[in-house]
Amino acid sequence: MQKKVLIIDDSALMRRAISDIINSDEKLTVTDMANNGKKAMELLRQGNRYDIILLDIQMPIMNGVEFLRAMKEASFRMPVLVVSSIAGKDASETIEALELGAFDFVRKPTGGQLGTAFSVFHDEIMEKVYVGCHLGVYRLGVQQHKKEDKPAVPDRRVIRPRTSGQVKGKKLAVIASSTGGPKALQTVVPMFPANFPYPLVIVQHMPAAFTKSLAERLNEMSLLHVKEAEDGEYLQAGTIYIAQGGKQCELVEKSPGKYQIWENDKPPRGGLKPCADIFLESLVDVSFEEIVCGVLTGMGSDGTKGIQRLKKNKKIKVVAQDEATCVVYGMPRAVYVAGVVDAVVPLDKVTGTMIKQLGV
Repeated sequence: MQKKVLIIDDSALMRRAISDIINSDEKLTVTDMANNGKKAMELLRQGNRYDIILLDIQMPIMNGVEFLRAMKEASFRMPVLVVSSIAGKDASETIEALELGAFDFVRKPTGGQLGTAFSVFHDEIMEKVYVGCHLGVYRLGVQQHKKEDKPAVPDRRVIRPRTSGQVKGKKLAVIASSTGGPKALQTVVPMFPANFPYPLVIVQHMPAAFTKSLAERLNEMSLLHVKEAEDGEYLQAGTIYIAQGGKQCELVEKSPGKYQIWENDKPPRGGLKPCADIFLESLVDVSFEEIVCGVLTGMGSDGTKGIQRLKKNKKIKVVAQDEATCVVYGMPRAVYVAGVVDAVVPLDKVTGTMIKQLGV
């Protein structure tokens, strides 16, 4: 039986483009379309149910964020994939949409990009629709699995004194994540205590413009200072850095114990920019004595090769999110199969396990 899809977008052109993508696959069918959230809610209240909803953010009458709030209030539980532009306001609202329950997002091409970027947009839509519809992985060789009904992320919005200072003890924490990662990070990051004495670098697969909004939102929720990584800045203890979307992030040791972030334009690896493997490989040439890496939900195997290389040169511990709490059990599965994992734990235990491995 074909999976049923609802498309919500105020642009007739985008509704048609997305519909053509979905209907080109024999496993999927677009059963309804709406040009704003209010009309979509009317469809849901009439008893229509869908295997996935594709949701625009900026719409008249009821926008995407308002629609997700209305869904939550009415207890409608269906996978939602945000299809968003890259405007600054849209980026922050996309992060809010992920917070409200959307499992991931796809960057919408602009009108001028529909010709040149359409094939990339097509593949991103299909990969993530397959995940949301429990169809495994689209056009990938390794089968991965979608999990549903995740527990709600607790709201831990706080105003706390920030800690900072020079890196101590030559220890570093790293997190790699992809599909489902922005929401998972809202559980993991706020659990780091205010006195956490080491820097933490997060490599989350996201395009440019979105990582700044993600960092700002996590900063509001967290005890530590969370920021988007900037090229040339030095790591500080008690600070969490989100690698920039659309860039490769590496570390360079300019002088003993002083670690500088290098945000650069090296090409994507495996289509990824930022790529966790590239970041982890850069740690081979710096003097950190202990590294703890958390590998969270995501498609593919990014992070595995970097960890394997580090294992040959450094003392590194790896904490993998378990299958039951992953949106996509891909990246954690890859490190587990590679035999480089020290602990496999549910999402809400990742932070505590990383802290324990660091000896804090």
